Formats: sequence, C-alpha cells, structure tokens
Amino acid sequence: MEIILDPPNGVPPVTMGMPFEEAVKAAASWGEVRVMGPFDHDPTVQIQAMGDDFDVVVILKDQKTVNAVDVSAPEEEDSDLRVMWRGLDVFRTPARQLLQAFSEAGYRIDDSNPEEPVVLDLTIAFNRWTSQEVPVDPEDGLPLYFTAALVSNENPSV
Repeated sequence: MEIILDPPNGVPPVTMGMPFEEAVKAAASWGEVRVMGPFDHDPTVQIQAMGDDFDVVVILKDQKTVNAVDVSAPEEEDSDLRVMWRGLDVFRTPARQLLQAFSEAGYRIDDSNPEEPVVLDLTIAFNRWTSQEVPVDPEDGLPLYFTAALVSNENPSV
C-alpha cells in the first residue's frame, strides 16, 4: 500500500476541510475504522484507520471538518506500506536526509526540538518517538528514522 503526504492539502483520499462523513468513508481505504470522541474534556473527534501494521488518525478539532492527519510508521520493517512525499519514503529515509530534502525544496525547518521537527509553511511535522529497539542516529542518539508524520491545515509549531 502507498500513502501520499500532500501537505497542506491532506493525505489523499482525506483532504483538509473534508466533512466528517466523507472522512470516515475515505479513511476506510486504509483499514478498519473506528471513531473516538468527542469527550467532556476534549471536543476533538478522531477517526482511526487501522491497517495490518500501521494506523492513520484523522483529526477533526471542531467535530465537523478535517484539521489534520497523523500517519504512523509501519511496525514491521518488511511492511509493504510506503508513506511518500515527492518520491521519498518518509519512514525509510533517514530523518536528517529527509529534512535536507525539504530544505533543498525551499522549505524552512524548525528543528529546535530534534524529536519533533516541523517543516514550516508546509504544515507538516514529524516525530522520532518510539519504545521499540531501532537504529539510532550516531550524531544525536535519536531514532534514525521518523516514526510518525502529521499533516495539518495550520502550522504545527504554532
């Protein structure tokens, strides 16, 4: 399976601003869907699509329209899932190399928190959190690859 990151437009077939009902149907293309929220303490609604070894969470802060899509890296190293941005697999390209590609494409990078760098003006953020044993970057000791990507309709660093 291939998932394309298209910031700031969305993660097709889910697009920013898409109504809840359409988002549920679109998310089903990635796997089994369940809806979470809203809760008393948090009005956000999340649509979680679960694939064989990954999940995608569609976020609706206002309960009506899509505001963000969070894609997790596949759990299995030999997964057939490819999460792509302009021909690069964002979970199989080393984090430093991927950020360099964004920079070379003319995007500013906020890497003041190296665990959660943000590609400014493109509304995409990555993280390198994991509790699993993974290869680490020899320069900073963080996971060598990103573990999740968040595409949003607003700058994630704000």
